[in-house]
Amino acid sequence: METPRLRFGLSLVFASAIASSFGVAACSPVEAEDALALDADDSDGDLDPSFDAPDDDPNVGDDSVEPPEQAALEDDGSSTSNFVEEVDVTDIVEGASKPLAAKRVASPVPGRGVTYPYGVKNPRYAAGFHTGQDHAAPTGTAVVAVRSGKIRWSNNNGGAYGRWMGLDADNGRTYVYCHLSSRRYKAGTKVKAGQRIGRVGATGNVTGPHLHFEDHPKGPFRYAQVRKPKW
Repeated sequence: METPRLRFGLSLVFASAIASSFGVAACSPVEAEDALALDADDSDGDLDPSFDAPDDDPNVGDDSVEPPEQAALEDDGSSTSNFVEEVDVTDIVEGASKPLAAKRVASPVPGRGVTYPYGVKNPRYAAGFHTGQDHAAPTGTAVVAVRSGKIRWSNNNGGAYGRWMGLDADNGRTYVYCHLSSRRYKAGTKVKAGQRIGRVGATGNVTGPHLHFEDHPKGPFRYAQVRKPKW
C-alpha cells in the first residue's frame, strides 16, 4: 500500500506546482494591461503631447536652422520634385467660386505612407485621440512642404513636439510638422510644394523617429484643434 500513497503524494505536489504557476500569471493584471497597450501602440510614435506646453512664437528658437550652404546643395533640381502633382482647387472669393491651379505632394515625407493614423483613440493623449498622422522613417529623412505657403513658426520650443514648424499653406490651413531632427527655414520664409523644409527626427516626447503631421485652421497653434490631415 506504500506505492499508491507515494504516487498520490507526488501527484498532489505536481498539481500544486501547476496551480501555483497559473496563479502567478492570473494575479498580474497590470502586466496584461501593459501588453495590450503595447499592442495598440505605434512603435515609432508619439507619447502624450500635453507633457509640456509648446511655444509657437515665430520669434524664438531659430538658432539651429540648417546652414544656408547645406540647404543650397539641394537646390539644383530637388529630388522631391517627382513627388509634386498638379491638383484642381477652388478658392472662395467674395462668395464666388474661383478655380485655381495649385500643386501639392502625396506625402509630407516623400515615399513614406502613414504608419499610425489620425483619430486613433488612446487614453495616453490629453485629447483622447491621436491628433495627427505619423510617418515613420529614419532620422534625417527629408520632410517637405505639402503645399506652397509661408513658414509661420520654426523653433525648438515644441515641448513634447520637439523641434517643429508650422506652414501656412495656400489653401488656408496651417500644417504642423513635429519631432524634426533639423529645421531648414526660419519663420517668414516662403516655400513651394515639394520643397524640403526639414528632416525626420525623434525630438520631444516620442518612441522612435517619425514625423507627426497635423492639420489645423490657419493661425496660432491650439492643441487638438485639428481635422484628419488633407491638402
